[in-house]
Amino acid sequence: MKTLLAAVFGLTMFALAQSAKADDTPKLLGKWEITKSTGDTPVGAIVEFAKDGKLTAMVNIDGKDLKLEGTYKLGGKKLSVKLTLNEQKIEHDFTVTFKGDDGLELEDNDKKVDTLKKKK
Repeated sequence: MKTLLAAVFGLTMFALAQSAKADDTPKLLGKWEITKSTGDTPVGAIVEFAKDGKLTAMVNIDGKDLKLEGTYKLGGKKLSVKLTLNEQKIEHDFTVTFKGDDGLELEDNDKKVDTLKKKK
């Protein structure tokens, strides 16, 4: 379960390249794939940000596919994520940095960074 929590925590980390703004939510929308992780988030995990503020994450841990659902809110450089797995609630805040139109990094409070690439 610790690995799962760490993976969820890592999924929601975005880091620095250009500052996120309040109006950057449209850039966040869509499916993103984790391509690099300095934490416990598995590379290859898919995170989808929907227009209605909903979030879905597909993570493979120990050969088992897990689907996490929740909500997100982007305000300035801060991304707040609330996920649910079974009955367990998971909340995290991340610093967001966009890298062009198809790159994104999430940084958590421990300075662990996940790099994401927008899926076409």
